Amino acid sequence: MIEATMPSEHASKFRPKNMFPPSLIAKAEAELDMFASILEENGIKVYRPSKDIDWLAEDGYTGAMPRDGLMSVGNTLIEACFAWPSRSKEIQIGFTSILDQLALDPRVKVIRRPRDTFANTLLDDDGTKNDKWVINNSRPAFDTADFMRFGTTIIGQLSHVTNQAGVDWLTKSVPNGYTVELIEVNDPNAMHIDATILPLRQGLLVFNPKKVTEKALRKHTVLANWELRPYPFTPESRVEPPYI
Repeated sequence: MIEATMPSEHASKFRPKNMFPPSLIAKAEAELDMFASILEENGIKVYRPSKDIDWLAEDGYTGAMPRDGLMSVGNTLIEACFAWPSRSKEIQIGFTSILDQLALDPRVKVIRRPRDTFANTLLDDDGTKNDKWVINNSRPAFDTADFMRFGTTIIGQLSHVTNQAGVDWLTKSVPNGYTVELIEVNDPNAMHIDATILPLRQGLLVFNPKKVTEKALRKHTVLANWELRPYPFTPESRVEPPYI
């Protein structure tokens, strides 16, 4: 899964017990503290994982990206079925207490990941694999970051971390009135839809023409009348390429 999605020059960084640089962690924590304080100043209650968690000892990947593991749709909060085994305990360890608190509110519905989706079978040669992706269809798998919500329509993509079984499970889990639709992508390294499309405001969306076509996007009624702009930019050169 790593080799299918990460730049080759960074693949070696995704190995067990390999921490992010302390300087990078310090900057990220400072940003989070500032963001949380801004929310609290505006009367928003902020839930954060315990600082006592030793993520390195838990032998996982990271707890830094809750947007990958939790999807909010109306008053429903859905836990993703991660494909990466290294992320399997991420929500359980970091967010269970938060989810338990939210579940006490009768207005909120929390849907936890089913036990059978923890099976480590996605790389098995079981006859359910699509040649385009490294994972098979043996059990539901998806990252929330492979989806975006446009009103009551949730647009998603299949990728190296999201399979059809995952899409089917998500479709059954969203509240009544919401639909899940898939765009056709042309990206051999697909993982997370924000590298493919990005809505800037109601009615305006930029897309990466190397990953998806305007024709494919126009097939979706919710985007039919939007202004869709291709954005084939080339980032400025840098000493080190992005991690992803």
